[in-house]
Amino acid sequence: MAATAWKIVDGLDRALKQVRQVSKGLIPVDISAEGLTVALGDLAENITSQSKVECHFYGPVPIHDSQTATHLYRIAQEAITNALKHSRANHITVSLEAHDRGVTLSIRDDGIGLTDQARESNGMGLKIMHYRASLIGARFNVETADDGGTLVTCTIGKEHI
Repeated sequence: MAATAWKIVDGLDRALKQVRQVSKGLIPVDISAEGLTVALGDLAENITSQSKVECHFYGPVPIHDSQTATHLYRIAQEAITNALKHSRANHITVSLEAHDRGVTLSIRDDGIGLTDQARESNGMGLKIMHYRASLIGARFNVETADDGGTLVTCTIGKEHI
């Protein structure tokens, strides 16, 4: 009887965590220039604490347009979700880097890389990320990383940040 009670408690704890995650996803993210780096750092910390995958964020680069910052956050969130669901990754790295042409958001995992099935998928995640990138005038790319795993990049020109 005690073992059954513990299973019920464990199931309720997992359900509560899932409800919290869903409710966070329903609330629009209002991200200001400095808020994007804080939000991405928090996202990485939450992934590490709630999964068996280590997730790290690098690169405090301010984005001055809140709409752009929000779309970048959602792209990172979806790319991380895809990595958790499909890649069998142990590590995910999110970075935001400034360069002479603008800013690049990168999400890299050390998982199995893109399978043919993933490339041909009718799933909405990649389509939504691509659409979000187009809304902010960014170039979006998903590829197998040089050292394995998957690399998602979203590059925004200076005129859009």
